[in-house]
Amino acid sequence: MKSTQQVVRDLLWAVNSPALLKTTNDHCCDSKEWKLHEHDICMTHLGDFMAGKDSRSLGKYFEGLISYWLHHLRKVDVLVESFALREQQRTVGEIDFIFIDEQARMTHWEIAVKFYLFSPASYGFGSHYLGPNAVDTLDRKIDRIFGHQLPRSQKQFPNVELRQAFVKGRIFYPLMQQGGPAEHPYLSSTHLDGLWLRHAEIRCMDGSADWDAQNAYYRVLQKPHWLSLVQTPATGDKPMSFREFSESMDQHFSGSQRCPLVVQLKPDDAGYVESRRFFVVPDSWPHAA
Repeated sequence: MKSTQQVVRDLLWAVNSPALLKTTNDHCCDSKEWKLHEHDICMTHLGDFMAGKDSRSLGKYFEGLISYWLHHLRKVDVLVESFALREQQRTVGEIDFIFIDEQARMTHWEIAVKFYLFSPASYGFGSHYLGPNAVDTLDRKIDRIFGHQLPRSQKQFPNVELRQAFVKGRIFYPLMQQGGPAEHPYLSSTHLDGLWLRHAEIRCMDGSADWDAQNAYYRVLQKPHWLSLVQTPATGDKPMSFREFSESMDQHFSGSQRCPLVVQLKPDDAGYVESRRFFVVPDSWPHAA
């Protein structure tokens, strides 16, 4: 677990960041009406709560942040949380949250935080929005949420009035081609974005005024802290120069096909602040993922 200040920033991001999916119908929701401020959060209490949660995966970490928000900040009556559904003595799924909202409505939420890379070619995956491992796609996730996860509560919790997806995340676009050919019918027009590039493209940035500048630094993000804007004090570990970053990617891809998430940092008065965020993928991605 990172510093409690990092967890506070991640909670603010989890609540305040734009929705990944459109919220123009009752099946998707945003959090604009519940704007959260740092002074609303007791840092010590949040730190203690999250220390007791499973943070080994990004999804579980995000789930813990939303749990804290519902229980301790919105203070709604949470009836069901991580509820395992069983049929014939086997687990067939899980309900994320059922709670009584501020309007006294029984509400079922399925939550997710997802990061997808837009690709002009679908490579046979049935979607132009691919996860870093390519097996996970935006279209597959949408089908699963609305076709399987949300309907699960109908049988055991027939009094649920609202069944909604609460989905946050970011779409990453190719370095040389930002934006997609057509708007995805479920993707919010205000979604967060970033870039992605292939390992070989890093070498083309050598000497670039934008990438290989004296005031450009780099840091590889570690899960589960892929959420909030990176701010790091000058007294902490100094981030990598472009050359150090390039060499670290050569070393990484010599033994791994995993796609690192990287931030470019620029100095400010307090230390370093994030200026761009990007995935680096293997040259054979998505087939090598």
